[in-house]
Amino acid sequence: MNKFFVALLATAFLAGLGAQTKAALVAYDPAITITTVKSLPDGIAFVNGDDINNNVWTRFYDGKLGIKGKVLWAVPQAQFDQKMNLAIAANDLPDIIPATLQQFKQLVDNGVAMDMTAVFKDNLSPLAKQMFDLDKGVALSQATVKGRLYGIPQLAGNTDSPQLIWIRADWLKKLGLNPPKTIDDLEKIATAFKTRDPDGNGAADTFGLAVNKDLFGGISDIEGFLNGYHGYSGDNDWIKTASGQIAYGAIQPEVKAGLARLQKFYKDGLLDPEFIVKDTSKVNESIVSGKVGIVFGQHFLPFWPLQDAKNADNSADWRPYPIVSADGKPAQPITGGSAAVIYVINKKCKNPEAAVRLLNAYYSKDLPLSADFDDSFHKIDATKDRAQVPVFQYAFVQGWHPQQNLFIHQGVRDYFNGKQTDKSKMIFWVKDNTEQCEAALKGDKSKWCALMWSGPDGAFSVIDKYWAGNQVKVSAYVGASTETMVAKMSTLNKMKLETFTKIILGQPITEFDKFVDNWKKLGGDQITKEVNAAAN
Repeated sequence: MNKFFVALLATAFLAGLGAQTKAALVAYDPAITITTVKSLPDGIAFVNGDDINNNVWTRFYDGKLGIKGKVLWAVPQAQFDQKMNLAIAANDLPDIIPATLQQFKQLVDNGVAMDMTAVFKDNLSPLAKQMFDLDKGVALSQATVKGRLYGIPQLAGNTDSPQLIWIRADWLKKLGLNPPKTIDDLEKIATAFKTRDPDGNGAADTFGLAVNKDLFGGISDIEGFLNGYHGYSGDNDWIKTASGQIAYGAIQPEVKAGLARLQKFYKDGLLDPEFIVKDTSKVNESIVSGKVGIVFGQHFLPFWPLQDAKNADNSADWRPYPIVSADGKPAQPITGGSAAVIYVINKKCKNPEAAVRLLNAYYSKDLPLSADFDDSFHKIDATKDRAQVPVFQYAFVQGWHPQQNLFIHQGVRDYFNGKQTDKSKMIFWVKDNTEQCEAALKGDKSKWCALMWSGPDGAFSVIDKYWAGNQVKVSAYVGASTETMVAKMSTLNKMKLETFTKIILGQPITEFDKFVDNWKKLGGDQITKEVNAAAN
């Protein structure tokens, strides 16, 4: 979705919310009943006589909001989608329906979803509004059809997903190399990592760039590399063309150019010659054993597999760097939607504003930024004989801080920069990460992952610069799968993977043109037509 439309949506839905609305957390009198359904983690077991309809959240709803919450049914997460699909087919639905994007589309098409445009705007609390402001209208766009809001998106955020380049900085230093600024620089580094014995064992057993056989997945994938050619090749990557139409990223000429360069990398031995048979786990073994020095991936790599690499070899100094461009124009990583769940309010619901009040309550009690934060609404409610389950799972309507991890990094950064050194004033997210980073700097190798994740020079220092520099591209379509997507996209994605792999391995680059033609003929053109219709 283009930036103008996202901004327009945010303005339309959130205008006039500068002051606390009187109804935000006021109790109903007399009390009302609101129904929902829930998915819960496997193995959940309630304690102290609690159950799904009698717990810290339902008691708060009843005692403070005048809302008697009733869960009609609850099943393990693995069974939830199937159970919900059956409920939709039978039109046997509660007041608040937690739906996937695909189910949201069905509920709108079937006339079940209530238009929440005015209700949402008139009842959202200032703290909840702040969270939607930070999301910049992306989640709201996912719950919008023809300019009207048909659900409350469960904010998760899209801040975290842009790709980074992770490089062994100790190898750079040993070989007298600087971090890359361009794809050409990256090739020189990869060549040095292959040919100049960076591990010092006297054997030609290292290579430059790690790639997994599935090419994508957030770790050891090619998305960040192709972004350097302004190519967007993920399964859900859609772009705006010069004509204003939405087009599928993976069939664009920029992707072709990036694949041609990867083919050269492979021919020159800069990729693992056996990548075609290595899944992510096998690639990670190469990383941990010190056989590779460059990997594209997301922010979580310090926890897995790079901490294992550090444990195996304390000199392994993996560092995050921004993705680099092939042509001098800034490279832009891509990100997608920021909500995977939308709370649809059944048209039969007599008090739709109650759903917004439940969201306000969630942010009030569960978000550490709130003056009313109470850990008893979030804490791990566990006994020694069962897995730990966060109490927040019991809440009827949930939402997260859409920039939580970036917020943590900024707090940690401010501590080490001397801007905020009083830990007693930190919320526990920041305090916990700050202390782990301090421990790492004092020599606790087990906390190295925290330092390279939230620390001053960690993954989020790069992501922070991406967003501050307006460098992130949001996919032009972040809505539900269209009819033809459901029927044919998996086949088209398989064809994409096969073609891209063959090209990297050395087949003529003209295979890309054949792929584009086949993609269009075998359903791609119809999908593109449906996407444009759904987005407009």
